[in-house]
Amino acid sequence: MNIPNKIVIFLIIFFVLTSCILISCALTYNTYPEIPVNESDTSTTVVHIEFPFMDDVVTGDITLGLAPYYGAKTEGAKAAPLFSCSPDRYYSAFAYDPAQDGMYENLFRVFDSYAKSHALTSDEYIELLTTYVQNIPYKTSGTEIRFPIETVIDDWGDCDDKSILLAGLLDKKGYDAGVFVFRNDNHMAAGVKGGCQTDYRDSGYSIIETTRYAYVGEVPGLLHESSDYGDYSFYRIGNGTDLYTASWQVSTILNVRDTAYAALELLYLGLNNLGTIIETEKEMLATPEYASNTTLRSEYDLNLYEYNKGVEESKNIRETLHMINSEPYNREKVYQTIVSLK
Repeated sequence: MNIPNKIVIFLIIFFVLTSCILISCALTYNTYPEIPVNESDTSTTVVHIEFPFMDDVVTGDITLGLAPYYGAKTEGAKAAPLFSCSPDRYYSAFAYDPAQDGMYENLFRVFDSYAKSHALTSDEYIELLTTYVQNIPYKTSGTEIRFPIETVIDDWGDCDDKSILLAGLLDKKGYDAGVFVFRNDNHMAAGVKGGCQTDYRDSGYSIIETTRYAYVGEVPGLLHESSDYGDYSFYRIGNGTDLYTASWQVSTILNVRDTAYAALELLYLGLNNLGTIIETEKEMLATPEYASNTTLRSEYDLNLYEYNKGVEESKNIRETLHMINSEPYNREKVYQTIVSLK
């Protein structure tokens, strides 16, 4: 065999071996997050559930196996694939790992029982799940996303932990849900298919902020303030089809809130100006020169009346704003209240 032929055979063998190695690496590393479970671990823990909803408090205790929890915390469980990563599949892997099925079943046992005993509508059930997740304390967990079972048992999570948990809960109950990813803002929120009134940036989905109590469809302030507002990606989780249909009420509530804030700002400006005038008139009336000036006295009395009227009006506006801002988990009551005030 001459030397050129040997070189050709060597190159062929080299490329074959290289291809085998690359394929092996791809098979090894192109895996998605997965919870390894030690089947011999039968330890359990009790998770207490308690959060406000409507005019009530939802409470319950669930017993969860710790084997999936410990498995979720093992090294490599949250590994991201190195090749051809599908974000939809990646985020779904966290929400849908079968090791968490028992956790979901236990949670739904509590939520389904409450929903049945209180005759909740489909929209109210979405809000029930939303409030549960929003009530979980917010705590930063770094850049690594955690599995829902970690968030539930630890009773804390950051925006991505809580958003994936909520999206998983929503889809498992048949709702069309997913997650909004705002990379420039280092933020994530859940989303549910809903009415056009709260459609976020023509995505077809209503945003759900999970780090605090908020209405379904209420856009978090940090996105309003961002220079890259609207720069997002949406990833659907699961195959749910049910919708959120109370968007029109939420839109009305948020519009009333925006109007109230604008009215309050103008009212405060007017009160400040009127307060300055009243103080000047009061000082003038205290002098001998103007003490008996009936015209000035009448203007002072009128201005004082208008000022006190404005103070009372501002109090009413603040009370309305407090109700709107403090009770997103009581959407129907808030809506009916602001309608009655018109």
